[in-house]
Amino acid sequence: MARVQVDSELLRVEKVVQLKPVSKTVKGGRKRRFSSLIVVGDANGHVGVGMGKSASVPDSIRKGSQSAQKNLIEVPLVHTTVPHVVIGRSGSARVLIKPASPGTGVIAGPAARAVLEAVGIHDVLTKALGSDNTLNNVYAVLDGLKQMQRATDVAARRGVELESLAIPAKLKDASLYEPRQPNYVTDVESQTEEKPNRQSDRSKGNGDRSRSAQGGRGRRAPRQR
Repeated sequence: MARVQVDSELLRVEKVVQLKPVSKTVKGGRKRRFSSLIVVGDANGHVGVGMGKSASVPDSIRKGSQSAQKNLIEVPLVHTTVPHVVIGRSGSARVLIKPASPGTGVIAGPAARAVLEAVGIHDVLTKALGSDNTLNNVYAVLDGLKQMQRATDVAARRGVELESLAIPAKLKDASLYEPRQPNYVTDVESQTEEKPNRQSDRSKGNGDRSRSAQGGRGRRAPRQR
């Protein structure tokens, strides 16, 4: 699958899947660095995976993000799920990716979930069939997404009509494979939402406590015997 170019401002999903220290033994001793595995996407059918290595954590994450942005792929989606079943492979890891009905959610492990959520998939079933290595599982999911095909492209390649393909009837609508419009909720929008005035409530509570303290500050009357 060919790489695609997407505006970096649209890649608002960035996940650090793995961050670990690595060391290299040289003549003068050991050089300690940090290796990061980064997943970026626009939640609209584009995702990329990259790795970065540096002596500092921020530089390692930045390099991994830049590498992921250079290796973006486009994934065909059907509403909120994938079009068909596929098994992705990378090394000794194998990951089964299967479509799911609306409301199922992302049934996946941490590594696979990061890639699927960055693509914009909300309903999918996955199963790790081989190694549980995080790096291999991420690239296995990416390999599976690369194998996804649109029904319209398959029909055009075979030279037949879309209706003649042996696929479920609900997948024979050509409009399902049109690019979707992203629906983002940015951090700025979430911060501008109305929030309860905790400061006023706190000051009101302090006033009540101060009044009660003032009322109870007097000398207590002696008990009558």
